[in-house]
Amino acid sequence: MLYAIMESDLHTLSVMNMLVKYADDTNLLVPSDSDVDLIEEFHFVQQWAEENRMVINIAKTKEIVFKRPNPRLHIAPLPITDVQQVSTAKLLGVTLCEILRFDVHVGNVLKMCSQRVYLLKLLRDQGLPRPQLNIVFDALVLSRLRYAVHVWSGFMSVELKGQVNSFLKRVFKCGFCSKLHTIEAIADDADTDLFRKMANPLHCLHSLLPPVKSCNHDLRPKGHIYELPRCDSEMHKKSFVSRCLFKYL
Repeated sequence: MLYAIMESDLHTLSVMNMLVKYADDTNLLVPSDSDVDLIEEFHFVQQWAEENRMVINIAKTKEIVFKRPNPRLHIAPLPITDVQQVSTAKLLGVTLCEILRFDVHVGNVLKMCSQRVYLLKLLRDQGLPRPQLNIVFDALVLSRLRYAVHVWSGFMSVELKGQVNSFLKRVFKCGFCSKLHTIEAIADDADTDLFRKMANPLHCLHSLLPPVKSCNHDLRPKGHIYELPRCDSEMHKKSFVSRCLFKYL
C-alpha cells in the first residue's frame, strides 16, 4: 500500500500512452501512433525512479511489441537499451504473445494442471473418497482454469478449446471430478458473474462499460442497458467487455 501511494504521482508524458500499475508491478503501454515514443517515456520513468531514490530492476524489465498476426508492413521500433525484447511476456499470471494469441498461455495452464492431476492420482490411490477428490480438483485444477479466463477465453481457437476439453474429459473419466466440465461453460459462467458485478457503479471495472442507452420507448427487457460499441476489428469484438455486451444483448 505504501508503494502504491508513493507511485501515485508517476504518470506518462503523453496522454496517448498509459501506465498500468498493480502493487509493485508497473507496465507502460505506448501505441505506434503516439506523439511520445517508448524510449522517451521509459527514460522519464527512470528519471522519476532516480528522483524518488528507487532502483528499476533492468534484468526483470522486458519489452514486447504487439503486432497483427500477418502484417503487410511491420516496422519494428528501436529497442530500449539494456532491456530484453521478447515475443512472450507474463503479466499477472497471464502469458501474452506478441501477436495476441494465447496458445502459450493455454499450454502453460494445461501443463500445470496435469502436474496437479498427478497429486490427485496419489490421493485417489490412498483411498480419498470421490466427493473429497472433487473438492481438491476444484481447488487445484478448476481454479487455475478459471484464473483470468475472461481475458483469454474469447481468443481461443477451436483447436485450443479441443485441447482443454480433452483434458477435462480425461480427468472426469479418472473420477477426479463429479461432473464433466467444458471450457465453454467455465468461461461463460465467469463472464456472466463478472459482467453482472461490473454494473455496480462502485466496481473498479465499471468505467470500462459504454454509456447507458437513451431510449424513451417501453421495449422488451434486455440483457443490459448499455450502448453497443463499434468494433473495428474482430479482436476488439472478442475482448471481454465487447463480447459480453453482444452476448447478453
